Formats: sequence, structure tokens, C-alpha cells
Amino acid sequence: MKVIKSQTVTQSILTSTNVVENDETEWNSSTNFHVGDRAMVTTTANGAATATHKIYESVHSQSNNDPTTDDGTNWTEISSTNRYKMFDTIVQDQTERAGGIEVELTPATVTNALGAINVDCASIQVVVNDPVEGDVYDQTFNMTSYSGITDWYAYFFTSIVRKKNLVIFGLPPYSAATITVTFTDTGTAKCGALVIGTFATIGDSQYGATYGIKDYSIKSVDASGRTTITAGSYADEADVNVIIETTRFSEVLDVLTELRTVPSVYVADEDTDGTIIYGYYREFDVILSGPVVSRCALQIEGLT
Repeated sequence: MKVIKSQTVTQSILTSTNVVENDETEWNSSTNFHVGDRAMVTTTANGAATATHKIYESVHSQSNNDPTTDDGTNWTEISSTNRYKMFDTIVQDQTERAGGIEVELTPATVTNALGAINVDCASIQVVVNDPVEGDVYDQTFNMTSYSGITDWYAYFFTSIVRKKNLVIFGLPPYSAATITVTFTDTGTAKCGALVIGTFATIGDSQYGATYGIKDYSIKSVDASGRTTITAGSYADEADVNVIIETTRFSEVLDVLTELRTVPSVYVADEDTDGTIIYGYYREFDVILSGPVVSRCALQIEGLT
């Protein structure tokens, strides 16, 4: 079990992208907005307290009410802009762009891990460039999944399935480097979350782990017994037992305590797509089992 502690991607870290930010009209303190009008805030030049890169909808006719400081009286937050959906905590809201997505990140700190979550593309290229040494990492990952292809008939006639998640550990830890991530596709490339940060090894995941989802869809039955399903979001969840070295007992306890409020990428098996979850742990227990090895029980819930 490894975990990537995420770093918040701000507009100073996102140094370049080919995803335009033109979702809605830019909010301006002097503009009149009416019920249902939408506006985005990508700059503080028009009077906003902060550039949130989010879209808001007006509750009533108004002007000069900053959406970024509003308590819901005047504005309702709708979502991040398309450019920033891949950097917020709503995993099922995806950044989309026809022909592919390219982003350049400059973390300005040591970054040795990356996770791409809820993606839909043909391949992902990751390049790490140091201003002194040049490209120190350049790998392209095929996102086609061959799971379930067990014979020639399945190879030729089974629909193409893509991997939804990718994690990379051990990126060269250059603190001044830029990280360029390219999502390539002949159609529309999509990414729900692009996570950068540092990783820690908790221990060895054990067989017997359980994986599933928490479904937020609404299912109602009327007086005649007819069922209506209103589709909603869902979140991955897992219960995993991990074996750790007893000498690392205190270290693991500290790592998990630090992550209690930090969205992180939990990876039970980096080669198995379904065991990668971006979210929080609901509960953990580190059990001092013996002098050599001990057990850690993790309950993980993904972001919607």
C-alpha cells in the first residue's frame, strides 16, 4: 500500500495549458446579473477577492456581490471551470478537450509521484524537465486495458476498454523541474483529477481486501410500485488490511494522522486499476501485533 499526498494546484503552479477558460462571462462588480445568469471568476482584476476558477449562478437580480465571498444568499456555486476541473476535488467532473489535453506544472518543491484519476484517453505522456539538466524523465503510458482478453476471439471482437487510472511513483525529485502531462486522444480526452505530490509506503496490502462503491443515486417507488431512478454521483470505497514492519509502527501512525484532512491517492496495487482510490480514509487502526510485523486496517472512501 502506497499513498500520494496531494499538493494543491494553484494558478501559479499551472504554468501552461491548452485548455481554454471561456466557460462563462467573467464576473465584474459593475455588471448586473439576473436570476439564472452564470459567471466565472478567474481573476481579481474585476473586484473579486480571489480567483477561484469556479462558475457561479445568480440567485436573484443583483450587482456588486462578490461570488467568491458569498454565503449562498446571492450566488450558487456550480462547478470549477473546465480548465480547473482536473485540479479540484470533484473526481467525476472531468476536464475535457477535443484532440487532447496538455498541462505544464511547476510545483517549486520536490515532487516524486503523480496520479491521473478517472481519465478517458488513449495514452498519457509524462515529461519532467529540469532547467539545468533538461529532460530527466519521459515516459508514455498506453491506457488501453487488456483485462478480459483471454483468446483470439476476445482480442478481435471485444469492445476496447480503457484504464481509468494511472499512478507513477519515483519521479526524479528535482525541486525546480516542470512536469508536463499530455493526455492524447483522437476524440475528446478527459481527466477527472490530476494529482501531484510526494508518496509514502505504508506496507504490504493483503488479499481479502473489499472494494465497492457508495451510490448517491436516488431510487423511489410510487404507490403503483413503479421505480424511478435519478442518477447521482458515486464514490469508491475499500477496506484493506496492510502488514507493516513493527519498527515502522510510529512512522505509519504519523503518516496516516497527517493525511486525515488531505485528499490523497491510496494505491493497494499499482498494477490493478480498481485498487487505486483518490479520497480520504474514514478510519484506520494500527495494531501492534508482534515484534516483527504488525497490522494496519484502513477504510478508504473516494471523492465523488
